[in-house]
Amino acid sequence: MIWLARPAITAIFLLCAFGVPSSGRTQTSSTAPPAEVASRVPAATPNEPVLAALVSAQPTRNPSSNKQGQYFVGSHPTPEAFPFLTTDNKKAADESWAVYQKDHGLLMTDWAKSEIRFSGAGTVFYPFSGPDFVTVNQLYPDADRYVMVAMQAAGEPALLAQMPPERAQHFQTKFLREWKRFANNAFFITAELEADRFAKSTHIGITTILITFALYTGYDVAELYPIAYDPASGQFIKSVGPWTSVRLVLKKNGKTVALDYVSLDLSDQNLLVNEPMRGWLSQMTQHPMLIKAASHLLQDGNFIVLRDMITKNSPVVVQDETGVDYAFLKKIGNVDLYGGFSLPFEQFSPHKQQSLAQAYRQTTDSKPMPFAFSYNKEHERRSAQIARRTAQ
Repeated sequence: MIWLARPAITAIFLLCAFGVPSSGRTQTSSTAPPAEVASRVPAATPNEPVLAALVSAQPTRNPSSNKQGQYFVGSHPTPEAFPFLTTDNKKAADESWAVYQKDHGLLMTDWAKSEIRFSGAGTVFYPFSGPDFVTVNQLYPDADRYVMVAMQAAGEPALLAQMPPERAQHFQTKFLREWKRFANNAFFITAELEADRFAKSTHIGITTILITFALYTGYDVAELYPIAYDPASGQFIKSVGPWTSVRLVLKKNGKTVALDYVSLDLSDQNLLVNEPMRGWLSQMTQHPMLIKAASHLLQDGNFIVLRDMITKNSPVVVQDETGVDYAFLKKIGNVDLYGGFSLPFEQFSPHKQQSLAQAYRQTTDSKPMPFAFSYNKEHERRSAQIARRTAQ
């Protein structure tokens, strides 16, 4: 879906790393949200368990249906209405989604079944994610909960029906253009996400993208509301605002799934002085993980806290070469190598992941990589690694 960049600008490849620091307190809004948005926000419950939100509307579609999901949030006249694109724009988006599925999605899904072999239960954690729900959902299908963390605030979802006609057309034109870019490239760029955040007339926003991905992967969006950290429970719970972090309650084939997007600064500068978030991240890193298109940030000296949590806690890490340095990744346990790797993508230092390049040179059993997983698209440079915790 969104945000590619001109290759001459190195900084735009810093994907979703730094973020809005958490204050460690439940956030509240000093002003009431608009009526349409207010209808999406249940009353805050101070000690709500993480998944207590998953008690909403029953599925209304045939469980065997492969159609796009429905958007049940807000006062829409019909749940069949897609909230962000209409008429020819929606048709073009459907066509682009078919391209994405052919070139990336279907290959990724088949690969995950044979190589990741996720059991289909529990929580999956995806740091440096941006709004890329579709990848984590395809690699870890049927999880009970997806927790995504990135730097941008989630923001309120777009309200296309309330936009003046000219603005609505500009919004759809931009959304469709960026959707097509994601369909071709399958990753997001931080600088473009940031530019969108400040684009007042045609702002798309993280929440809007998450909703769209959920719908195109066949989920009904049953509930949508902001969340904030609650010190009493040590979890993110329902909040009355602002929309810094967000939860989507999703339904598909009779199953309810939570999608949490948390806006958080993952750097040492924040985590070393933010004990509540260190505790929360320590919990999250105990779940299966995905790290993709993360700009080699975990290989820098500014993300040691999170890196060490991952190597200490995670039972399984699926990543590309931009994730944990191989010298630390293999501390988790056995690491399966896929594709080939010699040098990072040209926008990054050639000195990154030298230990990984050496591992690929020395291995005799690297497995095929049937799709472009990250920045590198050429067959001989596609790579992925799966690290599994060695039983103690």
